[in-house]
Amino acid sequence: MSTVLVALVLLPVAVVLVVGLVALLARPLVAPAVAGLERARFRRCLAHAARGDAHLKAQQLPAALSAFEAAFCLITVRADPRLPELIARHHTGLLSRLLSVADDLPQHGVRLLALAKVDRLLERRREMQRAYLQLQTRPLRDARRLQLERELHRNSRAARAAVRELVADLQLLSGRKVAYQ
Repeated sequence: MSTVLVALVLLPVAVVLVVGLVALLARPLVAPAVAGLERARFRRCLAHAARGDAHLKAQQLPAALSAFEAAFCLITVRADPRLPELIARHHTGLLSRLLSVADDLPQHGVRLLALAKVDRLLERRREMQRAYLQLQTRPLRDARRLQLERELHRNSRAARAAVRELVADLQLLSGRKVAYQ
């Protein structure tokens, strides 16, 4: 009888220890997998940008603009510390392409505010992402880390909406160009 009681007490303790050990061992193994997924998502965004460039060379402006819109990589990077810098450079290239499209359109100065808004949101995102990666060593439920995650999520939605607005403005202006010819 006492053996059964000892077994009932030791069994939950053993289960907790095994789960704890698995969690400790799995955490370093999960980081490379997460980094691989993040890089794959970034590669998809690069592919969208390449498609946009091809459409732009073929003078298919609506298709190019929608590809450039899809090319913005607004993920929260959790594992690869080099990826945010690559994403920032990618965004700079996309903004440059969109600016050149705006320069080729009539009345391009009218809505460059949308471009400035996107640029400001992306710069803020870059700063928050850098701060978030510096907090990697803290526990997952750290208050500052959770706050930055929420801010990055809000920034992602705002940046996506601003990009949509910018692309819609450019599509509207390009439609006017066709009407003038």
